[in-house]
Amino acid sequence: MIFDGHQYPYFAADANGDGCIDQADGRAVGYKGWTPRLLKAAYNWKFVTSDGGAYFHNPHYALELLYVYLEDLAHDVEA
Repeated sequence: MIFDGHQYPYFAADANGDGCIDQADGRAVGYKGWTPRLLKAAYNWKFVTSDGGAYFHNPHYALELLYVYLEDLAHDVEA
């Protein structure tokens, strides 16, 4: 999966792992391997990184969101 905030779909596929977004008919291929845990983590990551003042307004909450969902993602890897 590759994230590109300037190109839709923002989360794109990288099936061969070369670090480049996969293309089909001249368009980016959207990432389709979402698990419920990964979807929650991506949402919270985007939420935290889109708020330019999160580090100032509520850094503990922002860090906790990221920590909890990174820890949760580790369960997908272990399973």
